[in-house]
Amino acid sequence: MTANVGALDARIRWVLALLCFAVAIVYNASPVIALLSALVALVLAGTALTHSCPVWRLFHIDTSRRNVPAPRG
Repeated sequence: MTANVGALDARIRWVLALLCFAVAIVYNASPVIALLSALVALVLAGTALTHSCPVWRLFHIDTSRRNVPAPRG
């Protein structure tokens, strides 16, 4: 897979993954909320780690810098 997640996008995903893990820990008494937030956190962390997001690919979104044209001059 080619990378389609940029550095800033990956950092945001890491922060959201940590927040979702925190929600999973706080709402441990409610298994549905804890499992769903842990699953979302794992997906966010995985896409941040690999810099590849299938949803972004589906919508043809690329936040990586490799497609930025070179400056002229």
